[in-house]
Amino acid sequence: MFTTIIPLDEQATPQATPQAKIEDDRTHDILEFCRSPKSRKEIQDYLGIKDRRHFSKNILSPLLRGGLLKLSIPSKPTSPNQKYYSEVN
Repeated sequence: MFTTIIPLDEQATPQATPQAKIEDDRTHDILEFCRSPKSRKEIQDYLGIKDRRHFSKNILSPLLRGGLLKLSIPSKPTSPNQKYYSEVN
């Protein structure tokens, strides 16, 4: 039998909160920006993100899976004419 001790620093919580806030702000900005349909490139340029793979995997895909962004051509998700929009009120 063994025991594992995981020390919790005071720093762990304050660092996590600002990151979560940044992501919430970024999500809100994207949803507001996409009130009218925008292409992946337009959203990426708006955020100032150059790496297409990073943007698609870490930002765009989670918003689509979560239902926050919708596809303008749902039957063709990889269409070069695809646009993304939000239904934010």
